[in-house]
Amino acid sequence: MCWEIAIPTLTADQRRGVQVFTYPVDAFAISYDAKRRAIEDAIEEAAVRHRRGADLDLSSVTVRTRTLDALG
Repeated sequence: MCWEIAIPTLTADQRRGVQVFTYPVDAFAISYDAKRRAIEDAIEEAAVRHRRGADLDLSSVTVRTRTLDALG
């Protein structure tokens, strides 16, 4: 099981997307902590570069648990 945190993004030319972060469910006791960690990771330079500078929509972050299959 893992926490899956999806953060909507918006590019300068108004294209929408999503940046997803996953963490083992046992890494965080509650979803709030997983969400906070994802937001912290999302503002890191590598994450900004990965989404090509798109802005984050932090008002629409979603958190869910997910079961990973054998392929990850």
